[in-house]
Amino acid sequence: MAYFVNFLRFPSPGKVFEVLAAMKAAHAAAGRPGNITVPVSAANPTGSRPGLISLVGGFSTLDDVDSMQIQFFDNEQMQQGQNGIDAMCERTSYTVSEILSGGPTLPDGYEPTVVSRLIMEAKIGKTQDLIDASLDVREKTGGDVKNVISRSITGSISTVRISVFAASLQELEDKRVETLKHIGKMPDLLAASPIRHIGRIVYSSRG
Repeated sequence: MAYFVNFLRFPSPGKVFEVLAAMKAAHAAAGRPGNITVPVSAANPTGSRPGLISLVGGFSTLDDVDSMQIQFFDNEQMQQGQNGIDAMCERTSYTVSEILSGGPTLPDGYEPTVVSRLIMEAKIGKTQDLIDASLDVREKTGGDVKNVISRSITGSISTVRISVFAASLQELEDKRVETLKHIGKMPDLLAASPIRHIGRIVYSSRG
């Protein structure tokens, strides 16, 4: 099972682009595949500030995640770099997630510019059913760039995330419309209405 880490940062007023530049530099220094996204449209318009998300991938096992974290806590320079970013933010957090499907299969020359992250909460006892239904929809929608099904290793064990990559907002909408044709009884497995986040990819690396 593969894993990735999401760093979520909420810049202080007037610090958005400074934080973004520092995040890009930190990501490049890590030398791992992943991306950085900025919000396209706020999922919660009443929230304090938009969050910048850095996804760092390339972890084949949890042992790889262990090694990354141990390396960080043994490296004072890396710690100071992260502290410098955090000092420009109102708050920060990070999560480790496991990929339940294959990763995004990106054809040669295909460069996604946006990603949709759909957060779903399963009814008690229905988490595996929701995962199975999500994987089934992933196969039925087809296409060269398949959805990525994942979940955090912490927090609610009933939460499932579907990430959809696209080259434009219109392509993303076309994929959403196609997906609706195949969801079947999936809504019956949900404990609440899903929450959708859309981010624009402003930095990417294939490692």
